[in-house]
Amino acid sequence: MKRPITGTLRRTGVVAAAVATALLASAGVASAATGSATASGTGVYGSANWEWTRSGWKNGNAAVRDTGCDGEPVYVHFRAKKANSTYVYSTVKRFNYNGCRGDDGYWTGLGFDAGYYITSVQVVACVDTSTPRCYFSAWQDNPLT
Repeated sequence: MKRPITGTLRRTGVVAAAVATALLASAGVASAATGSATASGTGVYGSANWEWTRSGWKNGNAAVRDTGCDGEPVYVHFRAKKANSTYVYSTVKRFNYNGCRGDDGYWTGLGFDAGYYITSVQVVACVDTSTPRCYFSAWQDNPLT
């Protein structure tokens, strides 16, 4: 003769089923992989953040500030490294001509798609002299490749 499951054992089974359902439901929710970096040196400070894709990034933001107050424009851009470790591309230079009035050059919605896997990205901040003086962030590794 079978006995129905009652009492504590039944409640434990219901709770376990509810927890398992919640865990399975949350397993499909993935957070975006993001990156950020800064590059700075004499006369310039640049920073950026982005959302990784396998072949680059999207939803990027970049800023650059003239810290030298010397009348020289400053700019920021990205360098990307592809899977075989060759440098792939330097993105468009984003210039700030505002000097040291405290105004940052700031850009949103930046993205890059190399068409193949990008393993890492570097932020580059430069002072635009006759021979540009550039400073580089550490390479930021793409967790999706």
